[in-house]
Amino acid sequence: MSAQDAPPIGAPISDDALAELRDALDARRVTNEPHILDSYAAQPFHKAEPGVWIHRPIAVAMPETTREVQAIVAICNRHQVRFKALTTGWGAHAGPGFDNVLQVDMRRMNRILDIDVRNRTILVEPYVTCAQIQAELMPLGLNLHIHGAGSNCSPLASATSHMGMGFSSISMGYMPRNMLGVEWVLPTGELLGVGSCGSDAGWVSPDGPGPSLRGILRGWAGSDGGNGIFTKCALKLYPWSGPAEIDMRGTNPLELDLEIPPHNGIWLCVFPDAERYEDALYALGDAEIGYLQAKLAPGLAMAIGQPDLFKRVVNDERMRATVDSMRFEFLVVLQGHSRGRFEYEKKVLEQVVADNAGSMQDPSLFGSAGSLWWALVRNSIAPGMFRPTGNFYSTLGGDEAVASALRQDLAGMRLKEGFIADGACADDLTDNAHTLLYENGQFAHTEELVLFDHRDPEQAAKLKALSDTAMRAIVSERLGGGGFSFFAGAYAHDYLGPNIDNYHVWQRRVKTALDLQDLSDSKYYIDSEKNEGD
Repeated sequence: MSAQDAPPIGAPISDDALAELRDALDARRVTNEPHILDSYAAQPFHKAEPGVWIHRPIAVAMPETTREVQAIVAICNRHQVRFKALTTGWGAHAGPGFDNVLQVDMRRMNRILDIDVRNRTILVEPYVTCAQIQAELMPLGLNLHIHGAGSNCSPLASATSHMGMGFSSISMGYMPRNMLGVEWVLPTGELLGVGSCGSDAGWVSPDGPGPSLRGILRGWAGSDGGNGIFTKCALKLYPWSGPAEIDMRGTNPLELDLEIPPHNGIWLCVFPDAERYEDALYALGDAEIGYLQAKLAPGLAMAIGQPDLFKRVVNDERMRATVDSMRFEFLVVLQGHSRGRFEYEKKVLEQVVADNAGSMQDPSLFGSAGSLWWALVRNSIAPGMFRPTGNFYSTLGGDEAVASALRQDLAGMRLKEGFIADGACADDLTDNAHTLLYENGQFAHTEELVLFDHRDPEQAAKLKALSDTAMRAIVSERLGGGGFSFFAGAYAHDYLGPNIDNYHVWQRRVKTALDLQDLSDSKYYIDSEKNEGD
């Protein structure tokens, strides 16, 4: 097919292209059956438009090997078909951002390819979940960093394509730092090994021998499918000093009969004001202690764990005031490889809290302390966010110094108060910031979480205005970073870029260089120079 005969991007997939896909894969792994396509098009999370539906794909292809992924991308290039890879799926950004996109479902590439205990590395395919990995690692005395989306999601997707901070960032960094090499099918169908694997030197470094492409591959926030498909990823692992298997009884995750194992502990640390809370976060990072850490806003924790009680609190001013008094807090889990190390970290934590007029409280007021400990270790809290109102959204999200993160927390609370009063989102006591330390405790990831009901037309219709207001506040109030606005696509980059070193110009150039035809669906990344403003 010559270039002038090719259908324009956005045209329905041709019979020839569909036939080629079926020849390249087992025909049973390629479909354009309407009822199957609809199952990929319902995705309410992180979608700033009303309703649950995203764009329906024109077809779905399910590869099993890297060679098949290359074949799919080559066919898309020949027939001018946009494509988008999907792993475990966590939000609208995992699905098609336009009409007539081929969904490349990676669920059959679900193998752990290698665990190197001595060098603490693991090599995985796209559909392996953090939960799978953790189950294999704990008997070996190892653990992995689990990103904020939870253990039900793909660490490859987080490391290559999306942010990557989580409860364990205080001790294990975040996903881009833990990436040790990537197998990358470029938007042209060519195969590239990034890092030492590209020189047949093993999966030990993301940055050489040779020049590093980590920044091009993902930048800070990741390209969300806008720069090709990643088929293998090596990750760094960390020590685990807990038991090889967890002895638990019960079915309700929040009420498990579970004891916290030896040399582990969990505390809720509460401070009287923002200044001393900020100082405590800096001191915690400087002390280099802590296995897991995060601020779980009291309203948020109660809404997830005790929704009936939360409903009463919202309507009782005295109870609201009590919860509000615990606004400046964080949960911290300590873990030691020995009793001596654990006791040392506990004494340091006690000193940090005392120096900042805080208190260390038993977190069992949120439910079983053992259950909460395990929920943090496993990072099983994120799916619970859907529990109070059926859906949630995340705004702001700057990753800057601790002081900057705290400014975002306070600004987000103030902004949200107006939207709660306007009926745009649920009353969650306004303080729903999720803040955690990373980069050796000197940086903080924060985001303002918004509870809403996508079945409520009024709330769903106002969600984009809420998101846009937060994005504008980043610029007008100089809050730092672009946060979750980055995932709004080109219009957000063109707004934020002039205020952040014109990053959008370079991001668009990278996209154009790698994908001149703009075929790798970049709705949640940025369009190429060829299709600028589409």
